[in-house]
Amino acid sequence: MSNTLTEVAAPPPVKTRHDGVTMFLHWSVALLILVAFAIAQGRGLVPRGPERTALMDLHRSIGVLVLALVALRMVWRAVSPPPPMPAGTAPLLLLAAKAGHLALYALMAAVPLAGVLMTQAHGHPVTVFGLFAVPTLIGESHAVGDVLEKLHELLGTAIILLAGLHAVAALVHQYVLKDGTLSRMLPWVKR
Repeated sequence: MSNTLTEVAAPPPVKTRHDGVTMFLHWSVALLILVAFAIAQGRGLVPRGPERTALMDLHRSIGVLVLALVALRMVWRAVSPPPPMPAGTAPLLLLAAKAGHLALYALMAAVPLAGVLMTQAHGHPVTVFGLFAVPTLIGESHAVGDVLEKLHELLGTAIILLAGLHAVAALVHQYVLKDGTLSRMLPWVKR
């Protein structure tokens, strides 16, 4: 017979990897952002007309999908928090990681939202893969649309730069610090 007063329950195991849902959302959003950025950069190679319009409709649809997936990811993050950073991570690195993730989340929401508002301010609807139109959030104003266009481009460049820094930081953690940070987000790596 065991003595329940003296037994101590074992602490739950520490989560060391991101779960499958988080990995799927992370890599899906990363790929969609790269595709949307490539479309925006390459649109000048397509002459004005129906082909360019279709290309930019795809760009906008991807942006709305990114916004939806980021909202889902924020909800999922509240339900399934990320694993803690490896033990012994310097406080400055912890702060940089938190600030970088916060900035990435803010940009992942702000870039597509600015794009939707810009398009609507220029008097055009935003349709998502031809299935539905995003509700109108702003009235037509070309002056406001021009400001939002510059903001969208600036934030779009910022997210690519910050995502690049994020990738470099993950590689440094993995191959210089050798703390396994990158492998925690790779679905094909088992720990």
